[in-house]
Amino acid sequence: MREGRAAYGMAPVENSLAGSIHPVWDLLARDAPPLAGEMYFHVKHFLIGHPGSRVSEIHRAGSHAQALAQCAVYLQKMGIEAVEEYDTAGAVALTKERGDRSEAAIAPAAAAQLHDMEILAENIQTDERNYTRFLVIAHEAQPPLTAAVKNTLIFDLHDCASALAPLLAALADHVLCKVETRKNNNHPWSYRCYLEFLGALEADALKTISAHAGQLQLLTPYPTSQQP
Repeated sequence: MREGRAAYGMAPVENSLAGSIHPVWDLLARDAPPLAGEMYFHVKHFLIGHPGSRVSEIHRAGSHAQALAQCAVYLQKMGIEAVEEYDTAGAVALTKERGDRSEAAIAPAAAAQLHDMEILAENIQTDERNYTRFLVIAHEAQPPLTAAVKNTLIFDLHDCASALAPLLAALADHVLCKVETRKNNNHPWSYRCYLEFLGALEADALKTISAHAGQLQLLTPYPTSQQP
């Protein structure tokens, strides 16, 4: 996108089964790109191996950490070791490159065709309610086209997560869509918080939140989509 070759980008922020994708949230907090909307994608995972291979031959399967988490029940049932790779399609490419028939990858079906590999098992995700939410990144902020506008706050809480209480009180009149805190690694007693809510953020509420939060980032509002 930065090179101008695409009008929009997609940032996966949360999976219905495996939870938030924290590295992406951290990038959003750091760069605060303009947002144009959100989309929900129904995730289906496939076990992909070498042509002619059988599932019974597979001892290891590589994929992105999220995909492995979403297929954990299947892998455990089949006695297949999960091996974390940088992404799903990349795992297929690495499996092909190594040429070991006891290895497979977990990825979308299109990755098998792209790399001339074979689908060994279909829809191996733990639950059919497996959806990933993407935020749509744009070059410039765009005015929301609907009344249902979602706002996103990303901030740090120092010393104690109990500081979240007055922040939530400041948003008492809003519909909260997401409230999550997680530990800031290597920072004693520090927590990162994601807050998503519907409606505009009033100046008084923002002032209250700013007084209790550190390193506050307010992302551009965008039209919300129906959660599946």
